[in-house]
Amino acid sequence: MIKKNMRVIVLFLIIAGLMFLAACGEAPPAETNEENQKSSEEKVPEIAPETDESVSPVEEAAAALSSEPQKMKFTTSDGIELNGVYYPAGSISAPLVILMHWAPGDQNDWVEIAYWLQNRGMGGNSKSTENTPWLDSSWFPDIDPEKSYNVFSFTFRNCENGCKSFERDKWYVDVQAAVEYAYELDGIDKDNIIMIGASIGSDGAADGCVYLNQVHTESCKGALSFSPGNYLMVNFGEMVKELGTASNPVPVWCLYAESDLESAGVCGNITENNYTPYSYSSDVIFSNGHGMNLITPNVDPDPLGLMLEFLALVS
Repeated sequence: MIKKNMRVIVLFLIIAGLMFLAACGEAPPAETNEENQKSSEEKVPEIAPETDESVSPVEEAAAALSSEPQKMKFTTSDGIELNGVYYPAGSISAPLVILMHWAPGDQNDWVEIAYWLQNRGMGGNSKSTENTPWLDSSWFPDIDPEKSYNVFSFTFRNCENGCKSFERDKWYVDVQAAVEYAYELDGIDKDNIIMIGASIGSDGAADGCVYLNQVHTESCKGALSFSPGNYLMVNFGEMVKELGTASNPVPVWCLYAESDLESAGVCGNITENNYTPYSYSSDVIFSNGHGMNLITPNVDPDPLGLMLEFLALVS
């Protein structure tokens, strides 16, 4: 009986051993296979996407800039909200041109010139007339395709569609607010800002350049004025002198018509070394040749050609 039991035990052990060996030869569970596959995939290095090494980071950043004008609002020190428009350049850290309008109009008088200076294929849609050649870009001189300026324009208080009254001392406050606001715009070269204006805006260009350099040293590099006349209760000649006595003298150019007695009296009597006047005789300019009326085709020197020369000089 004992022997019989031993044979049963031995037989049982043999069968158990065979089952164990068979189990060792089986494939691992499916879950383990999936885990091994995942582990193998994780070890495969990712292939980086191809890049165009010829495109610099600056060019990539510029390509992301929108060319669409950005409407903005800002507030003066005495609480008046003003409207402005920012036209971004085609490259980051480009110079900024601040345009200031004349009393018969508002910032919209500069729109085609703003697009022209921005140089990004915008504009050409303004309703120009024989009396508003500055809104007809067909005669504007060509700009180097590689050149693009940031541009900021604004409308003085109570001047939408033309100024309703003369508020000269308050317009000077507007100029201060505008240049301080423009200084903080994204994408501009804060050390390369240029002011351009017509009539009340031409005084604003020189006044604003002096003011900006008082709060941000040497940030304004030049002022170009079409028909100044001491319209903002500040003496234009004194502003020219102050800009000329800076450690780095700031150029000021003045364009005026000889028939515009008020502007001729201001522009024709300044002798500072940083100052250059350009006069136009009454037989070559439109209307009385004041302010925006100086910006007309077929005159010599070309006013917009001078604008490009001035920008090349100072920026």
